[in-house]
Amino acid sequence: VVVVVTCDPGPWLEESLGPFEGQDYPNLSILIIDAGSADDPTPRVASVMPSAYVRRMGERVGFSRAANEVLAIVEGASHYLFCHDDVAPAPDTVGVMVEEAFRSNAGIVTPKMVLWDHPDQLLAVGQSVDKTGVVVDLVQVGELDQEQHDSVRDVFCAPGGCLLVRADLFTTLGGYDEAIDLAGETLELSWRAQVVGARVVVAPSARVRHLQAIRQGRREGWDDPPATSRWYALEEEHRVRALLTCYSAFHLVRVVPQAVLLSLAQALVQLFTGRAAMAQGTLLAWPRALRRPGWLQAHLALRRLRR
Repeated sequence: VVVVVTCDPGPWLEESLGPFEGQDYPNLSILIIDAGSADDPTPRVASVMPSAYVRRMGERVGFSRAANEVLAIVEGASHYLFCHDDVAPAPDTVGVMVEEAFRSNAGIVTPKMVLWDHPDQLLAVGQSVDKTGVVVDLVQVGELDQEQHDSVRDVFCAPGGCLLVRADLFTTLGGYDEAIDLAGETLELSWRAQVVGARVVVAPSARVRHLQAIRQGRREGWDDPPATSRWYALEEEHRVRALLTCYSAFHLVRVVPQAVLLSLAQALVQLFTGRAAMAQGTLLAWPRALRRPGWLQAHLALRRLRR
């Protein structure tokens, strides 16, 4: 089941949804979950995907809450392909990702992500993460795609935008962490998947164009200059929450002091280089994450599944 989460999509929606209708994978259902858009996207969806099922949330919710609707309404799927409304896959993407999931016995499969307007340039081919949860790209954004990264391999984190998750694994994990409504939800899901013993694999022969509408300032509400700092603050808070959730108690005692010191050092550098808003986001990430309810319960629930 392809699960596309929409929220006030821009003019790119039809170009994004069209390629899902043309996938060469035969056993495919398409579910559009609207996370509370001001305007009903159903007519726009029907114009390019007449076979898709559209479910509208009754209120404005984040990506994780919307995506978790599959736990209540979908039965019998082997995998879920979770997508933002600003990605466009190649015609064979779904088939390649499902095939790799079975070949590699992977819990999560991530494709090669390329720039929306320049598909010959790389955006991501999986991601790595340091001990404090900071995501590290494995390619340089804009690097020309010359098949230099076209080997299937394990990665720590599946970038946001498009990822395939085994349905039974997603159910076992209880879906996305709904407290992470935006920015960082795939880091936390990828980390928890590995804690329970699943593999996260990149399948570079599956290609997906990603607009990154929020980062590019093309989405309503994120087109003002402070948007970069707001996004950064969310990423920092959710990184801390993922760290607190996924490390065992023993390693939390070891890692948290190091992570706090690194955050302080980073905030000082940001402050003295004229990035006061980002310094504030770095410093407030810890109290915000600790204040947000549910991280301790998530930690304890994951401890029972840890392998």
